[in-house]
Parts: sequence; C-alpha cells; structure tokens
Amino acid sequence: MASDGEDISVTPAESVTSATDTEEEDIDSPLMQSELHSDEEQPDVEEVPLTTEESEMDELIKQLEDYSPTIPDALTMHILKTAGFCTVDPKIVRLVSVSAQKFISDIANDALQHCKTRTTNIQHSSGHSSSKDKKNPKDRKYTLAMEDLVPALADHGITMRKPQYFV
Repeated sequence: MASDGEDISVTPAESVTSATDTEEEDIDSPLMQSELHSDEEQPDVEEVPLTTEESEMDELIKQLEDYSPTIPDALTMHILKTAGFCTVDPKIVRLVSVSAQKFISDIANDALQHCKTRTTNIQHSSGHSSSKDKKNPKDRKYTLAMEDLVPALADHGITMRKPQYFV
C-alpha cells in the first residue's frame, strides 16, 4: 500500500483484479465457508404426492387453458372489475367465465323443460290434436317465453317480474 503522500496509478484491469481478490478473501472467511457447506449439506426434499382433490384441480386448470368459453374473458374481467374484484390471473377469469356459462346454461335448460311440460299439458288438456301437433317432439321448435323463464329463475333463487305496461 502507498503512504498518504504518494500518487498511485491503477489501470482498470488491476482494479478489477483487486476487487475480485477482496471478494475471494471474503469467501475464504469462516462464516462464508460455513454457508457454502450448509448449501451442500441440505437434504433433498421429497415431494409429497398430491391428493385426489389437488390432482383434479390441476387437471381442471390445464383443461381450462385450452377451452374457450362462450363468455369472452374480456367481458368477464370487465364485469369482475365493476363488481369490485380485480385479478390479473387469467385462470381465475377463465374459471369465472366457465362458471357463468354453466349457470346460464342451467337456467336455459330449466326454462326449456318448463316450456316442454307446459306445451304437453296444454295439448293433453285440450283433448284434440291437430296435424301440426302430431310432429315428432324432436322436430318441434320452442320459443323462450317469460312464462317459462320466470319459474326457471325462481328455481335458482332469482325473482323476476314482468314490468307493468303503461299507456
């Protein structure tokens, strides 16, 4: 080392080597050596096998990545944000989209069943059948009406009333 009065000229290569020398000296200290050896001595952690619920959830998440629901993810994200739920995880958004799709599908299916029972009850109560009523039930087209939708929604806990008609 130079004394206080001497000028020292150090080239960049020498300064890099001197910096690495000090780092090597730090590694040679007993504290750093114990940390290095502790990393080597850590036992291998055995992975615990997944339970059936966890494996089913992982499989569902993998399937959701490939599935594109009827309700777009952008619409689901917008509705979630307006409801106060902000998330950046696309898996959660996709799961909510699929859940909403199933909910709507269940309501539509229940309304269809109400429509079918209503039309068969009307046919049997009238006592006569016309030529168009003799169609195969699979060929018949059904129209979603409020009188079918209201009981289907009521089955799911949603109360819906027709608005009053004002002249």
